[in-house]
Amino acid sequence: MPDSFRYLGRQAIVDRQQQLVAYELLFRSSPANFALVRDDLLASAEVLRNAFGELGNVDVLGQFPGFINASADLLQDRILDQLPAERLVLEILETVTVTDELLLRMAQLRARGFRLALDDVVHLGADQMAMLPLVDIVKVDVAAVDAAHLPVLKAQLDGFDGILLAEKVDSHAQFERCCELGFDWFQGYFHSRPVVLSSADLG
Repeated sequence: MPDSFRYLGRQAIVDRQQQLVAYELLFRSSPANFALVRDDLLASAEVLRNAFGELGNVDVLGQFPGFINASADLLQDRILDQLPAERLVLEILETVTVTDELLLRMAQLRARGFRLALDDVVHLGADQMAMLPLVDIVKVDVAAVDAAHLPVLKAQLDGFDGILLAEKVDSHAQFERCCELGFDWFQGYFHSRPVVLSSADLG
């Protein structure tokens, strides 16, 4: 394919009935289904440009919201002012440092209509607890949490009134276990692997 083509990864997110509820949009720089990310902000900006510009969000997302990784820099970037807040869920990366400025910005983005998610949660430390009242979705990385500790982590989230999403669910047995524990949404190879879209695919 020509170098001028635009690429975008997309992975389904489903509910307890395995019905599609959202997509995660992923950085891809070629038809190969993997990403080498050197700069979180540039990667997310490229995803946004491709999803809402080059490829078109109607083709990419249909009626569903799109999850996108959000570094601290992206959360502060004016690019978000140009995007349809109702179409996006901003996944706050686990590398983000919590500050008063960040918490204020999260509140502002939420007030604008963005939904916020905590990404790759494996424990609830002080940073996660500070952000919890400002997010709509918590994504628990079940591949990185010991199976014996997963019920403990889930119990710690029982007071959270948003959506609990189990990510990296790679087998039907894991899916069933997460359903039993009370997770709402699911993402992983048990349902579908990411696919790579390009401007040619979407014509």
